[in-house]
Amino acid sequence: MTRLSGKNIVITGAAGGQGQAACHAFLAEGANVLGVDIDGESLATLEEKIEDRDRFSTIVADASRGEDADRVAAAARDRLGRVDALYNNHGIILGKPLMETTEEEWDRIHDIDLKSVFLLTKAVVPLMQDQGGSIINVSSVGGLVAFANMAAYGAAKGGLAMFSKVAAVDLAPWKIRVNAICPGVIDTQMPRNFISDLPDRDEIWRGFEQGHLTGRLGRADEIVGLAVYLASDESTFMTGAVIPIDGGWSVQ
Repeated sequence: MTRLSGKNIVITGAAGGQGQAACHAFLAEGANVLGVDIDGESLATLEEKIEDRDRFSTIVADASRGEDADRVAAAARDRLGRVDALYNNHGIILGKPLMETTEEEWDRIHDIDLKSVFLLTKAVVPLMQDQGGSIINVSSVGGLVAFANMAAYGAAKGGLAMFSKVAAVDLAPWKIRVNAICPGVIDTQMPRNFISDLPDRDEIWRGFEQGHLTGRLGRADEIVGLAVYLASDESTFMTGAVIPIDGGWSVQ
């Protein structure tokens, strides 16, 4: 029997680098998966890559909007019946000096990286209350360590780490566990897009590598492996944790 056999999982940011790895890994472990993303075209491409369509479906949604979070919950109810784990894997990044960050940019980062997790949690928890479950939030090493030019992102991801702790306390009566993963720089398209327009991007990339004690970037499967564990019954004594998986960056 696989580790997630029969479990129903909602994965957001499903069309991104870590999201696609998560969908494949959770399905391989026997889960039924509802993939959520704002990018419908990329979601459709992902669907074409999935072999077991019986256990995988998708919904296009902007989780920073309350009505879309409710649509995700309604789709989960209709297609899955109950939800055993919510993997809030989505997010965006902004690197900009504090004094140059606009109100609109600040709001967008916080809407997508923090507010959306609050909205999805409220919408999906009723589908967990009868049997308990696991909520897995993706924060960042940038929510633990202060990086220059990352005020909006760092505040949102730091807020997400604390939100996860408080949610773990508030949802404990329903046996719903909440934990946060704090990745370092992961070798997906997101960090490549982040530096794509910068003239010294090769030097920045080397800096990303050297910032980790391991001397390299992380892989998507290394993050997803922890998420699978947190969704499984192997982690039932684990809640309220904020877990760096950052190649040692946060200890320096």
